[in-house]
Amino acid sequence: MHEEVRCNHCGAPLEITPDTVVAVCRFCGVPNFFIGDPAEVLAVPTLSSPEIASKAVERTRSDPDLWKGMSAINFTTSPDLFYLPFYFVDARLNADYRAAVDLIYTKRDQSGTQIMRRTVRVAGRVSLSEVAAVLARRAPWGLSADALAKHFLKAAPELKPLADVVAQSPGKFLAAEITPERAKAKAVRSLIPRLLARVEQDAAARARQVAGLPEAKAVVADKTVDYEVVRLETSRLVYLPLWVMTYLYNGSNYHYYAAGWDGRVVLAEEPVFAEHRRAILMGAVAAGGLGGMGLALASTDFFMGVVMLIGGAALSYTAAGNLLKSRRVEK
Repeated sequence: MHEEVRCNHCGAPLEITPDTVVAVCRFCGVPNFFIGDPAEVLAVPTLSSPEIASKAVERTRSDPDLWKGMSAINFTTSPDLFYLPFYFVDARLNADYRAAVDLIYTKRDQSGTQIMRRTVRVAGRVSLSEVAAVLARRAPWGLSADALAKHFLKAAPELKPLADVVAQSPGKFLAAEITPERAKAKAVRSLIPRLLARVEQDAAARARQVAGLPEAKAVVADKTVDYEVVRLETSRLVYLPLWVMTYLYNGSNYHYYAAGWDGRVVLAEEPVFAEHRRAILMGAVAAGGLGGMGLALASTDFFMGVVMLIGGAALSYTAAGNLLKSRRVEK
């Protein structure tokens, strides 16, 4: 038989789920924590629901696309507040690499113009220092959580103890499902692609310098990389407020995702209007033209021509496919 959970202050029954972090007693108003030591957890205070709704309307009026259809937009319900748990991992990674870089450049002489290719071998070391935001949930929240964390790192709002924020918040606090150690591992995995991108940039720059060809196109053909983690520090668990605001336009629901501390819409779902479709169509035509240009180039450099042809066809296909979409996402 399921044991009933009661308020630690007045003994009244509490409504909880396995995901419950804190339950505020509806009889005495005292928060009951199910999170271990709440003193170790931080949270960002949020604006009120009416303030968030007002900022959503302001955002709609300031949007050059949406304001023209303002009369057809209906904010049907009050916004919903979710507190998402994050760890912020301060990391520094070093990488030693060896790479073979193909340099493609144009050579002009009395016989005409030729496309030349030269392979240069280089070695070096790069470093990457960043703070990685790790959502402490197994189920992904997609772009909205990423955009919220990015805005948090840029805006740096005030952090307060969780107990202070809970007393003034009507939102749902989602339980953290991963440990700090797991957050560190996820942070390193998320930073490795950025470290490898920095390796390729550095290798390309070194190859151009060694060959004395600053304008050459550089392609890293092969590389070996050894990396090490020299710093990995995890913050305390931090709860960030994310408001989800729903609006109705021509019978379809769309959403704004807003940061609670300042009401900024960090991600917006918007309808695809006629002018967007015209722009997409023009992009598809331009992309198809790029493929045609690839055919023209094929007479002088077959490899580059084929690459341009395939790239143009792919871009044209993707752009034309976007014509079928009824909504778009704007950051």
